[in-house]
Amino acid sequence: MSVGRIKLFLFLLSLALVVFLVDFSLRKREQYYREYLRYKEVMLLLKNYETRQKVSVDENFARQKLFEVGADFLSFKQVDVGYELKAKGLRGENTPRLIYALESAGVEIVRFKAVDNTGQGLYELELILR
Repeated sequence: MSVGRIKLFLFLLSLALVVFLVDFSLRKREQYYREYLRYKEVMLLLKNYETRQKVSVDENFARQKLFEVGADFLSFKQVDVGYELKAKGLRGENTPRLIYALESAGVEIVRFKAVDNTGQGLYELELILR
C-alpha cells in the first residue's frame, strides 16, 4: 500500500468516527432533554397537587348526593366491601353528574349498576361505595 492510500484510509476512518460521535452526542442530548422535560412535568404536577379530604360515607351523604341529581333514595347498608346504595328515578343525563360528585368527594365507586326497565330513561341504581 502506498502512503496516499494509507492517508485516505485514515481520513475516511476519522471521518466515520466524527460522524459516529456527532450522532451519538445528538442522541444523548435528545435523551437528556426528554428526561429533563419529564422531570419538569413531574415537578409541575407535584406543585399543583391538591390533597382532598375523604368524606365519610354515610346515609346522609348518600341522600344529599342523590337529591342533587334528582334520584330517589331507596336503601343504604354496609356490606363487606363498603356501602351498598340503592336508588331509583335517576335520569340518564344526570348519571355523569352523580359519578363526578361522588369521585370529587373522594369516594371510590367499587360497583355501579344502572338498569332502565321502563325505557323512559329513568334508571334504578345499585352502587357499592368505599
